[in-house]
Formats: sequence, structure tokens, C-alpha cells
Amino acid sequence: MATNIPLTGAFRVTCEYKRKGDWAAGWHTGIDLVGDDTIYGTCDGTVTKIGWDNSYGNYITVKASDGKYHWFCHLSKVTCSEGDKISRTTKIGVMGSTGNSTDKHLHFEIRNSSNKYADNSNPAGYMGIPNKVGSYNTPNYQIGNTTASSNSNTTGELKTLNHNTNLRKAPTTSADILSLYIPNTTLYVLEPSVAVADGYTWDKVKIRVTGEEGYMINKNYK
Repeated sequence: MATNIPLTGAFRVTCEYKRKGDWAAGWHTGIDLVGDDTIYGTCDGTVTKIGWDNSYGNYITVKASDGKYHWFCHLSKVTCSEGDKISRTTKIGVMGSTGNSTDKHLHFEIRNSSNKYADNSNPAGYMGIPNKVGSYNTPNYQIGNTTASSNSNTTGELKTLNHNTNLRKAPTTSADILSLYIPNTTLYVLEPSVAVADGYTWDKVKIRVTGEEGYMINKNYK
């Protein structure tokens, strides 16, 4: 799965971009993420530097094809080398709590072509997520056409979620949760009103971007 997000699966934003605080810039120059330990590249680019900083701990900088610099900080381990060509699916490091860090997380920031501190672009906007503390899921933000061909012939009404909704293995709240999807995720209703259980009417659905199929409560659409 290729995204502009350096993690896979469910993750949390614990500190948003430009939050005011006791940083040298007076605001938070990146976004803090907590989730799966493996860190992936967020662009097609070249690893320009691997190093240590008292604030950032173990860090990696990648120069993206658009000339901006992606910084991955507080790592416990680096799994790439300077000069490596990477993509969005390249494993480049492991999340940690090195440097000025109170707990394990990834500080991800995007510097503009100057590569200078506080000359930044919004990493949340680049990732495609809201710039706010909360829980997210990378399958909602997949890019490219890696699943488009398999979904192009899907039949069913296209709907959009209005709030966080669990995709379940069976049409009941007691069934295993396959994935959590967030507002604005689009899906196809393959079989409407397939069951009534636990006070809800359930649809069989297929998530547009991932192709994952399961059951959702049908009142959760816009």
C-alpha cells in the first residue's frame, strides 16, 4: 500500500503542526505520529542525511522529487543509508524515543527547499489528513491506482461515511472488527439492508480505496 503517510494501519496524531508551544520556532514544525513501529518513505526521493541531534534524536532526511526535505525524527533504528533512492513503500527506520522526546513517536516534518528549521510545509496536508489530534487509518489515504483496476467494475451505490465507522465481519455489533474507517471514506453498498441486528440495519459494503468487504450500519452515511 502506497500513501504519503510514513506509517501503515491505524495510527494517532498526538501533536499537530503549528501548535503553539515551547519550541525554538514558537510552534511545532512537524506532526507527531504514533502507530506501527516501521517507518516508510513518504515520497520518491534520495536519503541525503542520517544523523543525531539533541532535539531530534536519530533522524533521516530525504530530498523529495519536488525539492522539499522530509524529516523523520526520534528513531530507535535507521534501516537505510545516505544516498539510497527510496519510494513510499521503502522501509527506512523504526519508531523510537531518542533525543528530546518523552515517549515513543515519530516526528515527521517537511522543510521547503531551503531545508532550514521553521521554513516548513504542512505535513498533515501532504499526508491528506486533518491537522488535529485524533485517530486515523492509512487505508483511507492510499494513492495511485494500486487497487483501482480491481474495484473499477464494482456495482452498487456509492456512499460516503459521515463519522468513524467499524467495518465488521458479520452484520452484528458482536462480530469481529475488520477495520475502522473515518469520515469521508467512500464505499460501495453491495447489498443494502441485508440484516437487522442489535437495533441496526446493516449493509454489505466494499471500501472503494482498499477493496475490503464487510458489513456496516447503514445510518452512518452522508
